[in-house]
Amino acid sequence: MNKLLTMIFSAALIAACAAPVSNERNEKTVFITKSSFPSDMGGLAGADAKCQAEADDPASIVPAGTYLPWLSDGTNSPDTRFTKSSHPYVLPDGTKIAENYTDLTDGSILHAINVDATGALVLGSQHFWTGTMTDGKADHQFVANVKRNSCNAWNGTTVYLAIATIGVTNKKTGEWTNYRQGSCNSLARPKRRLTCFQQ
Repeated sequence: MNKLLTMIFSAALIAACAAPVSNERNEKTVFITKSSFPSDMGGLAGADAKCQAEADDPASIVPAGTYLPWLSDGTNSPDTRFTKSSHPYVLPDGTKIAENYTDLTDGSILHAINVDATGALVLGSQHFWTGTMTDGKADHQFVANVKRNSCNAWNGTTVYLAIATIGVTNKKTGEWTNYRQGSCNSLARPKRRLTCFQQ
């Protein structure tokens, strides 16, 4: 009888150890891409694929899941596309950048977004495409009454003097997403990074 009880206990213990460990904190991971990209990324779908590729790379340390860029195309934005988490947003090394989505979009963050998906620190002042204001909504810039923001919805740079809002990796104020306007000029083809958020 004792032997039977021992076997039952052992089987239960093995089953418990094999069960997946749940993430009770439900944190959402955020990273800056290692690569930089020209503005013509194939729209938001193309930018989505770039974030997902770095998250899924074998060198990545971020949790598995869906990752979307903090990016707006003039119509869609993090405000319309993101799952607005009530849990903290953290860098791959565990550093908290916001308590929840409301905190993320209140005009400042707790820590600069300066770690890539491999856990490497991104030094200095690195720019990334956003097209997005501090509240997570699309920025709409007009020049001579013509909308020129979001680099032609990230589908190319054919619009003369096209611009886009860019963010920067060393800021915690609203400048983290709304640092300045950057050119999308097709001749210079400036390349900038993306910030990617787990959904």
